[in-house]
Amino acid sequence: MEYNPKSDFMPFIGLSTSYFAFQGLGIFDSVKKISEMGFNTAELGAAHAFEKNMWKTLEKIKSEFPKMNFTVHGLFPPLKEKHWFNASLGLTKSNKSILEDMFKTAKLMNAKCVTIHSGFLSEMHFGENVRGMNYGKPGKQIPREKAAKGIHETISFALKLAEKTGSDFGIENNTRGTLTPAIYSRKEFSELFSDFPKLGFLLDMGHALAENRLEKMLEFKEKIVQMHVHYSRPKSQALKLDEHAMLPSKEAIAFMKGIKQIKKIPLIFEHGTDTTQEQVLREKALLEDFLQGL
Repeated sequence: MEYNPKSDFMPFIGLSTSYFAFQGLGIFDSVKKISEMGFNTAELGAAHAFEKNMWKTLEKIKSEFPKMNFTVHGLFPPLKEKHWFNASLGLTKSNKSILEDMFKTAKLMNAKCVTIHSGFLSEMHFGENVRGMNYGKPGKQIPREKAAKGIHETISFALKLAEKTGSDFGIENNTRGTLTPAIYSRKEFSELFSDFPKLGFLLDMGHALAENRLEKMLEFKEKIVQMHVHYSRPKSQALKLDEHAMLPSKEAIAFMKGIKQIKKIPLIFEHGTDTTQEQVLREKALLEDFLQGL
């Protein structure tokens, strides 16, 4: 269905609840803020602190915001102790439980998709916060062969849960920073999508821009089930990290014209504490205007 401002159909433009988690808000209040800002989609993000009665909170959210669309990005729901989800470790007891709860959330919230980072070549620990975000720091190294096996185990299990739940499942492209992604090159993504035809792709445009790899990542545009939308200059010009900056212009998102499903997938703004709500609303209007013109 094509976007028509005179119809009831609207693109799935949203904001990650992590944006408000970075500011100290709980899950319910984060979704409430996102709704009040005029978004029709919320990504249940990974930055929240643990909350008691989590499932009742999600039921309350679903009841009070019946028109809100959801995605789940993980890990979510948050655990009692802070934890990095690393697909490279495979189906450990912890990873299996995390995935089961992510898809339990997806079923409860009728989420459009569940997405994760694609795994790293080391164990992961929390590092210093940058703009409210925590980019993590590496621990014990994981051999590439072991990481590849772990990622395959993780994806196989997640896709079975996705089939039962009815949600898409996708992996995200990451930058090479303090943590080294186990899936990074065009070849590695290509092989993974070949091994798992039903696996989707979460394109993080900021990650791709930061490393001048957007064109390479767009080779998998047909696999995109969700996007993280934010801008970044190349790392050499910035902070050696994805800046998670607001969109500067329509030219910055012109590449979206080549993604045929762009009006049917969740487009989630992902920002830190250095981006104001007013800035988020300005780029929301910019994206809506851009999509209306397609």
